[in-house]
Amino acid sequence: MVDRDRSQTGFTLLELLIVISIIAILAATIIPNFIGFDREARLVATKTNLSSIRTRVSLFRTKEGRYPEKLEELLEVTYNDMGIEIPYLEKFPPEFISFKKGSSEIENLISEEPLTGTGGWAYYQDRARVVVNWDIPLDSKWGDDEEEVVSEW
Repeated sequence: MVDRDRSQTGFTLLELLIVISIIAILAATIIPNFIGFDREARLVATKTNLSSIRTRVSLFRTKEGRYPEKLEELLEVTYNDMGIEIPYLEKFPPEFISFKKGSSEIENLISEEPLTGTGGWAYYQDRARVVVNWDIPLDSKWGDDEEEVVSEW
């Protein structure tokens, strides 16, 4: 029998395999909770930003007595808020469906015109309606929201 020198320290192969197994089991239980988190965040952020723009269009209507002729008027026209002139929007928030980094592009359309599907926002001037400029049904990577058409939100 070979006497082992007690000054040599380290892990045995069995100990390493046990630790790796434990890490693998933990990863297998934790990682599925994070998969799809980004997808859900992008959907919720886009819905929230769409709601914010629609609210600002309504505020514009209330204050100005008309709907904006083009969506960019929300950036250009100001209203008096307790003695301070501020625009209806400082900048357009992005939508995160078409691109992960988001798109704040704007298309001003009339009802007969189809969406360009390039991402960002579309404003139907004759209906004062803001929609996401993305009319392609969501694919399987969107999970439970697959087949949803975001321009119909």
